[in-house]
Amino acid sequence: MKSLIFAASLLTSGVAFADGFACTTASGLNVQVYNHTNANVGTRTASVMIISDQSILAGNKTVARFTDANGTLTSSGARFEANVDLRFNDSARKGELLAGTKLGNIDRIYLTVDHNYAKPVEAGKILSAVLQIVKRDGGVIEEAANCLRYLKQ
Repeated sequence: MKSLIFAASLLTSGVAFADGFACTTASGLNVQVYNHTNANVGTRTASVMIISDQSILAGNKTVARFTDANGTLTSSGARFEANVDLRFNDSARKGELLAGTKLGNIDRIYLTVDHNYAKPVEAGKILSAVLQIVKRDGGVIEEAANCLRYLKQ
């Protein structure tokens, strides 16, 4: 019986229960990205991106949320792309400011983390990243970010 329990724990020990990055920019934006943990969906693909602003009062800090379920979030490796689609409640607060620009004037948001899934790093490691906010008029705002590698097994 002990060997059966040991074997089961070995099989499940490599499975990630949570995977992603928690990033902060110098201007006070928080960007959290979490990947799928279900192998059938793809554990290296983004599930949700949440953008919040530290300067906003508690209870209203979340500016926008993007998910792959409604087609507003995609990823390729550690590059995440959020499409600001005002038809969805998660990103419909078009009057909210994001890096000095109203959310309604933003087309896409890119987060590129200096991480390669082929060379994984341990949980808690700080990685550099770039947050790019592309406006509907073509302008681009770019901010450096520090990201904490979030991995729970």
